[in-house]
Amino acid sequence: MSNEERNQGAATPHHDWLGYLFALGAAAADGTSGVLIKSGLNAYGSPFTAITIATVTGLLVMSPLALGSWRSQGPGWRPGRRALLFILASGLCAFSGFSANTLALSVLPVAVVAPISSAYPLVTVALVLIFLRNSEVITWRTMLGAVLIVAWVILVALNRR
Repeated sequence: MSNEERNQGAATPHHDWLGYLFALGAAAADGTSGVLIKSGLNAYGSPFTAITIATVTGLLVMSPLALGSWRSQGPGWRPGRRALLFILASGLCAFSGFSANTLALSVLPVAVVAPISSAYPLVTVALVLIFLRNSEVITWRTMLGAVLIVAWVILVALNRR
C-alpha cells in the first residue's frame, strides 16, 4: 500500500482546518504556559512543586475526558498492548519535556527558554525519518523549516543578555 493510499482516508478537507485550529490552540496554550510557569516560579520558587501541581491539574482536567472517551469505545473494549506501550511512552516523553522546560524556566528567562524548547520539530523530523518513513513524507519544505528553527535557536542563544 502506497503512502497516498494510506493517507487518502486519513483526513478530509473539513478535518484539515480543525487540525490547524487545534495546532494553533496548542501553540497558544504552550506559549501561555511558559509565561505562567515563570510567573509562578518567580513568586513561589520551587520547580518540582510547580511540576507536581501542573501535572496533577492536568490529570484532574483530562480524567473526565479520558473516561468519556474510554466509554465511547463500547463495552469490553481494550486497547492493544502495542498501542498502550506507545501511548505510555508518549506520556513519559511529554512529562519529561514539560519537567525539563520547567527546570529550564527556573534558571533562564522565558524569552530564551521558549525558542530553544520550540526546537522540538528537529527531533520530530529526525524521528519521523527513522520510524515513520513508510507512513509519513518529509518534504524539502519541512526540512527547510527545521533548518530555520535551528538558525533561530542559535540566534536566540547567541544574543542572550
